[in-house]
Amino acid sequence: MVKNTHNKLILNKAREMGIVCKPLIPGCEDFIELSYQGKNIIINKTRTHKMSLMAGLLAKNKDASNLLLRRRGLPVPDYIVVSETNEEAKLFLKAYGLVIVKPLDTSRSLGVTLGIRKEDELVHAIKTACLYSEKVMIQKYVEGTDYRVLVIAGKVIGVLEYRPAFIEGDGRSTIEQLIHELNVDQLRRNSVGETGSFQTIKLESQHLLMHLKGQGKAVADILEQGNRLELFSTGNILADEISEIVMDQSALICRFNANIAIEAANALNIDVAGIDIRCKDITLPLDEANGAILEVNALPDMIDPHLFFQGSSPDVFEIYLQYLFEE
Repeated sequence: MVKNTHNKLILNKAREMGIVCKPLIPGCEDFIELSYQGKNIIINKTRTHKMSLMAGLLAKNKDASNLLLRRRGLPVPDYIVVSETNEEAKLFLKAYGLVIVKPLDTSRSLGVTLGIRKEDELVHAIKTACLYSEKVMIQKYVEGTDYRVLVIAGKVIGVLEYRPAFIEGDGRSTIEQLIHELNVDQLRRNSVGETGSFQTIKLESQHLLMHLKGQGKAVADILEQGNRLELFSTGNILADEISEIVMDQSALICRFNANIAIEAANALNIDVAGIDIRCKDITLPLDEANGAILEVNALPDMIDPHLFFQGSSPDVFEIYLQYLFEE
């Protein structure tokens, strides 16, 4: 029985398309074998035979990938790499005033601390990041909203926006009720009974309660009509503690930024890539004032695109499988 969500979705779509799909090794989901019209392909989630080992290693090392992106003239925030809190790290914080600390060679948001302003926060963030990697990256904080651009075979398939969770008042419901409604809306169930990346907002969360208190609010309060309330602060907080609202913004990205995402994937020679961009306005070209590329992911999540791409947006798993069997 297949348990991994990516593999379940690939299996379901493959069967719809007449592709024979099964684990290469019974009881092991690391490798999935696909067979279609006499051609056999083995995949590992979104990792394919078309991506080299070197490309995956380069994407995992944030220093190496940033170097290659800069060589292409692509916008990357200033950063340094350290293994401890030293004078260079302190001077970097002083120079930029607001930074992010992240492990150098891990994926997802593990050990990433946002919105660091003070030296004691920097020390703690570096210690946290070092739990996951021997070296850490200190990066200039980029103002704006987070976007994930999914690129397959040199084409932008779609764009998702990730925004720290917020609610909007209707003049009748309490904050608690509005949070419950948000949880229900975001935790959309897909065809195999799994959910995307959204983390359920827990009313007992101390971070949530303290943030509400700082705004003079409590969960029992009724939020006024049209009043928008941010549920998370992005100051000195671990990235994986923030629940984010996911929205399809595929129609908004300008051609310039779409080309930048494609170029970023090409710079690392990654065929299926998730390009993380933070910017103030995705409809305007990226520049020093508007935003930058934060990361290139060589094993991008396709569950969120599957769940949240809307309207005329494509079926990402169908496109992925079609690409695998292209000549």
